Amino acid sequence: MNRPARRLGSRAAYLIAAVLTAAALAVPLWGFAMSAPQYPDETLHLRVTRTGIAGDVHEVQTLQHYIGVRFPTELPELTWAVRVIAGLAAALGLAAFAGNGRIGRIYRAGCAVAVVGLVVASAVAVQGRLYKVGHERDPRAPIRAVRDFTPPLIGPVQVGNFTVWSFPHVGAMLLLGAAALSIAGVRLKPDTTGDSVGDFGSARLQPGDPRKDAA
Repeated sequence: MNRPARRLGSRAAYLIAAVLTAAALAVPLWGFAMSAPQYPDETLHLRVTRTGIAGDVHEVQTLQHYIGVRFPTELPELTWAVRVIAGLAAALGLAAFAGNGRIGRIYRAGCAVAVVGLVVASAVAVQGRLYKVGHERDPRAPIRAVRDFTPPLIGPVQVGNFTVWSFPHVGAMLLLGAAALSIAGVRLKPDTTGDSVGDFGSARLQPGDPRKDAA
């Protein structure tokens, strides 16, 4: 890949990654679906968004009450996740214009690590929350025959007569795309030869520059 194409490709990767990260805040991040054989034409859906849980909340709360599941009304982990996502969107946008010097390379690599870290930390937080939902139950529930359960991060689990599916929603897929692009941007290592700006605005003298000859 020639120098202009390499430079353009890296910048585009980080700019697109920044847009995807910011867009993740505007769409659902994770989703859940509940279905049962006795209700073949009706599936209940929940969506985790940046503001909380949306969807068939009332219906799910009513069903979960009978088996002692405490529906989470507050998600403190979502608060920090939203702030981190917003910060990463800005950081990735800045990475698009980082130079090819040591500082620029370290900064871009740091952005890639941060995005991947966010994806991993979010997955761990979601799985931890799912464990609590299935185990921290009300012992005075009307129906006590249902055993404790742990919904998987991705996939189904049987809870009584219901099958509950957990899956990444659009927002999670956007974050995965941003992580992939940020890693690709590091590998592209944009060349800035011929630019008048290096790492975050540091002036660089190029071969044949009169200032270099004068020096």
